[in-house]
Amino acid sequence: MASIQSAIEELKESFQVEEIGKGKVKVYLYVSNDLNFELELDLRPIESGKKPKIGFEKEIKEIVGNINTNLDSLVTWGPDSSVAMVLYELEDKLIEASTAKFTVMDEIYVLVGNYGPRASFEGKIAKVKIADIRKNEYLITIDCTDYPSLKMEFPQKLAEKIGEPEDLRFVQKWGGHLFELVEELEYRLNLYERLNFEFQVLNKFSNFVVQEALSFNPVTGYISGDLEKDGTRIEIDLDYQTGYPEAPPRAIINIRPDNPSLQQKVDEILAKDAEEWAKNKIFILTLDKIVQAVFGERLYRDMKTNKPLTGSLYTDSVGGQFLQSSKDKEGEKFRSEFEFFGNIFRKKEKLIDDLLGKFEE
Repeated sequence: MASIQSAIEELKESFQVEEIGKGKVKVYLYVSNDLNFELELDLRPIESGKKPKIGFEKEIKEIVGNINTNLDSLVTWGPDSSVAMVLYELEDKLIEASTAKFTVMDEIYVLVGNYGPRASFEGKIAKVKIADIRKNEYLITIDCTDYPSLKMEFPQKLAEKIGEPEDLRFVQKWGGHLFELVEELEYRLNLYERLNFEFQVLNKFSNFVVQEALSFNPVTGYISGDLEKDGTRIEIDLDYQTGYPEAPPRAIINIRPDNPSLQQKVDEILAKDAEEWAKNKIFILTLDKIVQAVFGERLYRDMKTNKPLTGSLYTDSVGGQFLQSSKDKEGEKFRSEFEFFGNIFRKKEKLIDDLLGKFEE
């Protein structure tokens, strides 16, 4: 059961908070230019496991309704519940209301503000160039005439990498802001580049790969296949639609035929790497550890001698040292690619209201 003081400290981590009395605080919620609220919270009931008392402006009730029945965090309140989580949920609902008030031109203005010279519009048709991590640009067209329904056109090279817009479920079902949709497309493009790199590592630079079983689906973000040696097979099924590279892919890796001892080693490696994951990691490093644990050899091979690599595969100073004895151009490219992909992060969004403000001054 949380103490009043710990609840206040948790609130201060995410909100502007003013202590106004014993166990009482005022919390300021900034949702948008025209949706700003002050809440008064009496936290004393939480010491006995009860809900906090929340006083708020009439407009919040008009938007959200009865918070005791419409906020899941209050409906399911228990002794270990978090006051901050209640305000997070309330804030989300208020932001949804703010989003719903956006006009189609608001959406286009924000898009142009977010992408600057890469974006333009004429009437309700917007065009924006999205860039991959190599700075290659792809011009996409967004027809907002029937907003919130959208019609999108991709250039052929982009469609080959992430699919046609009508085949992308998240595009067809999109309910957020327009600029967020474009950012998601840019993220999917960069994810494709990363996945294609990892697939090429397996396809061109790896031992034990059963080529006919190896597959890569850029639209769904899946890589699957088998690694085999002396009758022992490692089945891999990797789902990269998990926020990769900030989070590791969902990995289902099984040993066939069943071998509980080896399977336990694999599971322990996956669990440890997931716990220690850093966003500049590349999952093939984890796969290399698994191959060493199961087959006793490195996953990667030297392309010039066609032999497994020895020595350190990863160094903090360089980012990666693959194919150490290779002098061929493909090996050099592979080594530089690894360092490149290990240092690219997903960009942060700009604040919607900061962007809209540029057009309202």
